[in-house]
Amino acid sequence: MGLLGLFRKSERKFWFVCYNCMMLTNHDEVKSIFYYSGPPTLVVGRPLTPCPRCQNTNTVSFQQLKDDGSEAQLWGLERTVKKYPRSTFEVNPQSVKTTG
Repeated sequence: MGLLGLFRKSERKFWFVCYNCMMLTNHDEVKSIFYYSGPPTLVVGRPLTPCPRCQNTNTVSFQQLKDDGSEAQLWGLERTVKKYPRSTFEVNPQSVKTTG
């Protein structure tokens, strides 16, 4: 694995896809992906990251997709991320409601 591969692996935990937004936007990946490096919200003891667009916690990180073996889905989402600048997906940490 090259240096770029190590960098991408560490970045996956900050990239998320919101399944609720995916459903509401008729599967528009650009409107369903977000980059968030802040702390997760604890919901019943589980760390979850709410979507900044809809505040729903039906989100999953790219790293979780990789760990779960969803290679095809991850490949498509990473291709979408590469097509657009990061600013398209970045989220201000203050816009996500956290507890703690």
